[in-house]
Amino acid sequence: MGKNKRLPNDTVLAALQLVRGQARRKAEYKRQVDEIILRSGTNFVDTTTHCGTPVRVYLPHANSSVSDTTADKAEAIQQLETQRDVQIMRAIDAAADEIGADIQSATVRTSLRKAIVLNCSDCRTWTYERLEVPGISRKEFYHRRRKYLEDVAQRVGIS
Repeated sequence: MGKNKRLPNDTVLAALQLVRGQARRKAEYKRQVDEIILRSGTNFVDTTTHCGTPVRVYLPHANSSVSDTTADKAEAIQQLETQRDVQIMRAIDAAADEIGADIQSATVRTSLRKAIVLNCSDCRTWTYERLEVPGISRKEFYHRRRKYLEDVAQRVGIS
């Protein structure tokens, strides 16, 4: 995309919808990681012997005869990282980190980043006037917001 090229509005709006779903995506990712970490690493079946006493039979690992629970959990988290929702979540986070990268002041950069994310989450509640970003004009704020959404669209692959 050239310097003066803009993405179509429908693409930017699709990116905005992805950004608005970021909180749900992060919560689901955290839930899945917690589930992977907290689950039991051994596979077993509870059964009874011929005389009726309960017994637990441990099953071997799918890839070998020895079960390595840490490796299994790391592999499950690695598989989780390849899911589309997780890739979208990572792309949105990376685009958010790039907001205001050219601004020298760290406080202005972080306030701009927070303001753009809040504005994208609910633009009617979090207008430019309510956000009070120091040193950034209204025009520049909305220009940077659009650049952020275009960056999200490109990183996600919808442009």
